[in-house]
Amino acid sequence: MNNELKNYLGIDDLDKTIYRIFPIDRFFEMIKEKKMVLVKPKLWDDPFENLLLSSHFQSQDGEIMEFESANSVYGQCWTENRESDAMWRIYSPNKDGIRVSTTPRKLLSALKEDVGEFSSVRCFLGKVEYKSQAELLEAFSKIYLFDTSGEGIAKSLLYKRLAFSHEKEIRLIYFGQDGKCKDDIFKFNFEPANVIDRILFDPRMNKEIRKAHKNYIKALRYDFEIKRSTLYDPPRKLTFKI
Repeated sequence: MNNELKNYLGIDDLDKTIYRIFPIDRFFEMIKEKKMVLVKPKLWDDPFENLLLSSHFQSQDGEIMEFESANSVYGQCWTENRESDAMWRIYSPNKDGIRVSTTPRKLLSALKEDVGEFSSVRCFLGKVEYKSQAELLEAFSKIYLFDTSGEGIAKSLLYKRLAFSHEKEIRLIYFGQDGKCKDDIFKFNFEPANVIDRILFDPRMNKEIRKAHKNYIKALRYDFEIKRSTLYDPPRKLTFKI
């Protein structure tokens, strides 16, 4: 396999657009500091997240062990869904969210560039597969976590229950050094202008507030393509023959 491609798991098109909704304050913090934030999976809502990494393992001599790297993994969730009513209501409850668009290639390249040494075994981006609980357990049983390429650990975070299949998630994954990841968040440096293709304001955001945010983005000297979601715009009147 091409070395460039091995860190993309289940991704067929590296330049296909992917999306993530950020609260407005987090978005501005990100583009001002030029730092993107990943969090430990234990902070995600689904109790099945990180299930394999947080499990106990029994050695051949019967010793019960924990996987040391379980507390060194960070992730960030994106989606293939352009937008939906549910997405805005869940991820922008205060009607002040911004949907960011990028591509798998730009996102993973930014992480790998900042990580530098050993990025080929510490940085991954993959498509989540959705399975029944029984299928999940079977899939987990086939993963080899001690694979030195890092792929096993990454794959363990790319399975979710069928109830979440509507999310169509893409996940950015990073492994830190064992024993040195005390914080629940990991920030990496990136250049927003090279990663963010366009932004979309919450369709429910007040017009004047939206205008102020747009002017502020321009004041920061970013020239992202900026639009407002038209999800809730009423249809234009139609005329039907009778």
